[in-house]
Amino acid sequence: MLFRKFALAFCSLAFISISYAQSAENYQVPRTEYNQPDLQGVWSARFNTPLERPNGLPLELSDEQAQGMLSATSFGPDVNTDPDIDILGPPTLASVRGVFRSSIITYPENGKLPYNDLGQQRSAHSYFGGIGYDGPEQRPGVERCVEAWASPPIGAMMYKIYHGFVQTPDAIAIVSEEASQLRIIHMNGKQRPEGYQSFDGYSVGRWEGDSLVVETTHYSDVNPERATIGRPMLLSSAAKVTERFTRISDAELHYQYTVEDPTYYTEPWQGEFSFKREDVNHIYEYACHEGNYSMIGALRGTRVQETEAELGLRD
Repeated sequence: MLFRKFALAFCSLAFISISYAQSAENYQVPRTEYNQPDLQGVWSARFNTPLERPNGLPLELSDEQAQGMLSATSFGPDVNTDPDIDILGPPTLASVRGVFRSSIITYPENGKLPYNDLGQQRSAHSYFGGIGYDGPEQRPGVERCVEAWASPPIGAMMYKIYHGFVQTPDAIAIVSEEASQLRIIHMNGKQRPEGYQSFDGYSVGRWEGDSLVVETTHYSDVNPERATIGRPMLLSSAAKVTERFTRISDAELHYQYTVEDPTYYTEPWQGEFSFKREDVNHIYEYACHEGNYSMIGALRGTRVQETEAELGLRD
């Protein structure tokens, strides 16, 4: 059964490379009624490729290297609890223009977040492990339902996340099937007062040829951590994230971003992956708090452990 799943995954990896080569030549980006590049519709991302690159791997992977990495990062059938695998098929890796990637980060060349000393200190823990159980503020934002992978810069996970794009001449709206607010990209140059800051920041966009370029600033310092597999990625109120969305085929939306933040990094860094077109016309509500007992369970369980330790009931 395990061999069959990985064999299917390898076939899907090979198909991606071949299908891209067949569709990328001389592609003409469709236009909206306002003569803008048409990004409207639903796009998704789902892959096992992490933000930071595993040691010893190149950025671009051969089919054999991709299969080896996929095998190392996938759960076997006996421990799989992800219904996406049963519904959508075996997991895959991120690919850009038909080439598989070992990390989202493309620069620095080592594929690692270029943290300065403060960044190293603030990120010296597993994101999903949090920094403790004394109170809810120590738990990660995803666990608290106050953070999403859809906040800029957009992230991706092993499960499928859908993003719906709607365009007008003055604004572009992105609604995601994740625990995030409706994102508005202001295309009319409207700026936000400096004192208004938020977790998602404030986005102003423009067109450069067929690419949508978005600059996001006005981040809040209240919660600098962003969800990743491994150590968290950090953003401060001094950060600027520049994103580029470019439709490179009917089925692929190329996404590239640059993070500039002197508070936590020694230099700007870059990442990229591709969204895939989905033939659906709806986005479901992500009701994160409904039936979410993880916060109560984590904190209550730790109080029980502490009490047992005080009573000498734990080693």
